[in-house]
Amino acid sequence: MVFHLQLGEQVLPMRRWPPIGWILLGLAALALVVAFLVFLYMHPATAAVLRDILIIALALQLILLAAVMIFLVYRLIHLVDWLQQEIQPILQRARETVDTAHGTSVFLSRRLARPTIEAASVAAGVAQALRTLIRLLRGRLM
Repeated sequence: MVFHLQLGEQVLPMRRWPPIGWILLGLAALALVVAFLVFLYMHPATAAVLRDILIIALALQLILLAAVMIFLVYRLIHLVDWLQQEIQPILQRARETVDTAHGTSVFLSRRLARPTIEAASVAAGVAQALRTLIRLLRGRLM
């Protein structure tokens, strides 16, 4: 696969490393690790000093990690508290809005929709009665 790198007006093709390149890089890293382990085996005093330094570094890292975790828990508690303070009023206003909309829809249903439907049904009944009456009168006249 070929990628292109654009530098100003000039476009340069960039090729990905072939799999053999990655294999060689991995083998070189493995050889360095093996060489380091052989060096430590041949020099035990150096290995002991390096071991002590790494133990101290790991302990410091653990202390730092614990401090960061305590700080994150502290911030999380404050975040939850802040969200409760901010969300409660929003939910209260939303509830009031829903109650107002519900009351408005009930009012419109009782005061506007129901009388309109009843008036339309009465008008439809009267219209049907008139049509039936006109049909009956036409039938007698003919």
